Amino acid sequence: MANLRKVVLASRNRDKLRELAELMEGLPFEVVSSFDYNGLPEVIEDDVTIMGNAMRKAMVTAAWTGEIALADDTSLQVRELGGWPDIFAARFSGPGATYASNVALLLELMKDVPEGSRQARFCSACAWVDPRPGEGDYPVTSPATRRWLHNPWARAIELRNPAGGASFWADLGAGQAAWDSYAAEALADLANWGHDAARLRAVADGLLAGGPGGLADKAPAGAVRVPDPALWLAASREEAGLPPTRVAPAGLSREAPGNGRCEPLWLVIGAEGRLVGGITNQALGAHGFGYDPVFRPEGSSLTLAELAGDQKHAISHRGRALSRIRRAVASAYGAGAAV
Repeated sequence: MANLRKVVLASRNRDKLRELAELMEGLPFEVVSSFDYNGLPEVIEDDVTIMGNAMRKAMVTAAWTGEIALADDTSLQVRELGGWPDIFAARFSGPGATYASNVALLLELMKDVPEGSRQARFCSACAWVDPRPGEGDYPVTSPATRRWLHNPWARAIELRNPAGGASFWADLGAGQAAWDSYAAEALADLANWGHDAARLRAVADGLLAGGPGGLADKAPAGAVRVPDPALWLAASREEAGLPPTRVAPAGLSREAPGNGRCEPLWLVIGAEGRLVGGITNQALGAHGFGYDPVFRPEGSSLTLAELAGDQKHAISHRGRALSRIRRAVASAYGAGAAV
């Protein structure tokens, strides 16, 4: 194919970028990363679901670059810990969290939990956002129900009082109410018998402080806040002429490569993948990243970190989500995007 469309992997985690690139192999797209775009803003991940956070990252990356964006977000839910760390998996051990510190905290909390009560599951959500679905050698041809999103940057707004911006975006789309409900549920039952409930409560209180997303009062410099992506969902591509924009972000930087390139209607595909297993008593294996050394898939004698890359991809939560994305992309873009 002469003119390959670019897919920007919307992550600054190099381990995740490597896995996503491996899982994208064979598709007729040029895969690049966020690191290839200087000035690409950080995204405030303040949703209460991994799909919501993945979609936020993909939307901002697609808008800013003008290219297809692929983002993912992953949670780890441990039954004995009432579902924690959930959406906080990457920063479970607090500011400055590392793979090692997150694993150490998890093992500390689980040290007195017997083998039969160490069940857990990984969940990954992947979002594919194409801001120019009519362009190139393989434009979108297949009909897609509820796969269309009105360009949220088509009608940028400006607040009369910029100082009130933080509270405006925090409240938009019932974000604060959704966060309050999530926080209440997450704290409702932390007193299971096997772990140190007081220690988990302290960890949870720290992560939930600061409002939606567990953010500090001050957002990172230059970070972009995006309301619930459901605000711009469209039923079909035929609605491109009359976008019912309720409210839009304040616009892109003039330096953004995607400024003025994005079409009125975007293609959006989302998929999730899950992997059930259990938490080991110690870290095992040298492959993978994150919690891989302490997660043993159900039916396996090895942790994810003890599996070779292709073995992990075949069964992993991220591999399953990307497999569904690949099938949906092949369907939406036609035979030209199939492998």
